[in-house]
Amino acid sequence: MKLVYNKNAKDPTYYAQQGIRNGKKTTTRNVKNFGKHSELLKITDDPLAYVKDEIRRMNEEYRVGRIEYDLKADFNERVEHTDDEASASKDLNIGYFYLQVIIQHLKLKDFFSDITAGRKIKFDGYTILRFLAYARILNPGSKYSTWKHLENYYENPGFDYQHILRCMDVLYDNYEDYLKWVYEKINSVVKRDTSILCYDCTNFYFECEKEDDVVIDEITGETMCDLRKYGVSKEHRLNPIVEMGLFMDKNGIPISMCLHPGNTSEQLTAIPLEKEILKMTDGARFIYCADAGP
Repeated sequence: MKLVYNKNAKDPTYYAQQGIRNGKKTTTRNVKNFGKHSELLKITDDPLAYVKDEIRRMNEEYRVGRIEYDLKADFNERVEHTDDEASASKDLNIGYFYLQVIIQHLKLKDFFSDITAGRKIKFDGYTILRFLAYARILNPGSKYSTWKHLENYYENPGFDYQHILRCMDVLYDNYEDYLKWVYEKINSVVKRDTSILCYDCTNFYFECEKEDDVVIDEITGETMCDLRKYGVSKEHRLNPIVEMGLFMDKNGIPISMCLHPGNTSEQLTAIPLEKEILKMTDGARFIYCADAGP
């Protein structure tokens, strides 16, 4: 910061001015108004020396990382309407760095390396999963919306929307292994309490008027495309729904989940998942949450 004032004025006003670099361009701004020469004579015999000493102190504080500003604001003052954007931040999102530390403890990069070994996959599933998780926490939206706003993140990851969909296919093929991996690795982040496990169901509706048709694979006999079905909606909607069941530990941290067609009875969803949970835990007790009804 440097001292700025009109040397030709009889009663100059002293300012502390700071230089700012924005890319290749530089600009300045006044960060403090010390007042007029005549006003400063009330507190010092030499206003110019006084101001220079203040700026020296401000520069010293700036170098050690501590800056103090006195800001004044009139909250009764109305802001005039214009066609310009009131605020358009050009800063990149670095807040996800905290979440990145947690995900690194889960060692998901190793997981994706294991399940994609020997496959000709050109996208980085670990990076895609990271940013889907960041967006779900920081700015919830669809997978497409997440992809459209990737430039807002500091890393600016370079993957396409089609890569997100292909990554989802890989996760689907390794669904149970993925849940087990996260369950085991999460202990390095927070200790689980599996003495009591809680289970409850919810459902999600879809903006469509027709439920999924039943499609049966002629070779394997497997039923496919059969998730969106008419059922009892938690939101009392008439749209097709998908049911999700979730197991949580005593501290409310998710353990595992399952998806079922919307017309499946909640009482039938827990048993298959319970058997898988028992393989991961030892001596856990289960609590089932049920709706009390209307």
